[in-house]
Amino acid sequence: MLGAASVLAQVPALLDARGLLATAAAQSADLTEDTFNGLVAFVIPGSDPYSVAQGQSADGPGGIAAGAVPVLIATLDSVLPLATYVGPDATVPVSGGVATLLNSYASRVNPAAAGGGFPSPFARLSFAEKAKVFETWQAEPSQDGTEMRFLAGILTGVTNLIGYSEAGVFDPKTRAPTRRPVGWDISGYRGPAEGHAEFKGYYRGFNSAIDPHA
Repeated sequence: MLGAASVLAQVPALLDARGLLATAAAQSADLTEDTFNGLVAFVIPGSDPYSVAQGQSADGPGGIAAGAVPVLIATLDSVLPLATYVGPDATVPVSGGVATLLNSYASRVNPAAAGGGFPSPFARLSFAEKAKVFETWQAEPSQDGTEMRFLAGILTGVTNLIGYSEAGVFDPKTRAPTRRPVGWDISGYRGPAEGHAEFKGYYRGFNSAIDPHA
């Protein structure tokens, strides 16, 4: 968590270097959510509109239906819980800063992105163009010697981990999923168990250790 916080703490400096701090501060929560809808659909496509629009979808629910978007946003913001201070009356949540970076790269990859009437540039990209965003981000010369390249690399991994887990339907009060997680169905996971019948009992009828010298 400390390592992730150190990486995310560099987001404001990168935004500032690109003249994007004001844009990030003015970004609405809805635009941030729309951007991460596009990201989750990219990592775990389903039958949702974002997946269909990018040209890479799957039969049945995907990461968006798994509830990964709000968990991903909350995770980013909780790793560095204090919003980034920008000016007298402006702060930028970490999730908003990351979304701003994604949209900035998206505008560079395809300034005239089509593929659906979504508010965020990243969500309007095709599947291949979204991959190009991460390729461009990781190859950015200005990131040499920084951990921002690491952030570009782990962002999809964290999204994948959340999408295939029970995080989107986990009830902290009962400490159990409220319904079967989508990721379990996609992966064919049978769910937690207290053991299986084929592993109960003793091998070949032995019920104690055998002394080979007896």
